[in-house]
Amino acid sequence: MPVVEMQARWVSRVFKGLCHLPSQSVMEEEVNENKKNQVKWFGLTYDEVLKTEWLVYLDTLASFIGAKPSVLGLLCTDPKLALTIFFGPCTPYQYRLGGPGSWQGARQAILTQWDRVIKPTRTRVPAGSSSSFPSLLVVLGFLLLLAAVIFGFK
Repeated sequence: MPVVEMQARWVSRVFKGLCHLPSQSVMEEEVNENKKNQVKWFGLTYDEVLKTEWLVYLDTLASFIGAKPSVLGLLCTDPKLALTIFFGPCTPYQYRLGGPGSWQGARQAILTQWDRVIKPTRTRVPAGSSSSFPSLLVVLGFLLLLAAVIFGFK
C-alpha cells in the first residue's frame, strides 16, 4: 500500500505538470538496468516483473516530488525524530513530514509507532477470581498423574 500511495502522489503531480517524466531513452535504460538487478536480487521467477526493492523505490519516488525527508537536516532541527527515522522501521509517515501532502501528525505518528505495534501483543491482567474450579482441576490432574505412575509400574 505505501508503494501504491507514493505512485499515486507522483503520478498526480505528473498529470498536473508539476513533475516531468525523463526522456524515453533514460526510462528504457533504467528499466533494463532494473531487470538485470532483479535477477541478482530475486532470482528467476514467473512474477519477477512485480518485484522491486520497495524502500529504494519509495525513496526515489519521494525525491521526485520533494517528499523524501532529509535525515541530516532533521538531525540538526529534530534529533529525536531523525534518530527514530534512521534506526526505526521505514513507515509511510516519514514521507508526510514535508513536501506535497504533508501532514501535521506525521511526527507524532513516527515517534509513537512502536507503541501501536507492541500494544496489541500485551495481554490483559485477569481480575482475581473467587472460583476454586481451576485449583481443583490442578489437584485432580496431579492425582490422576500420580495414579497413572503408580499403577503403570505394577
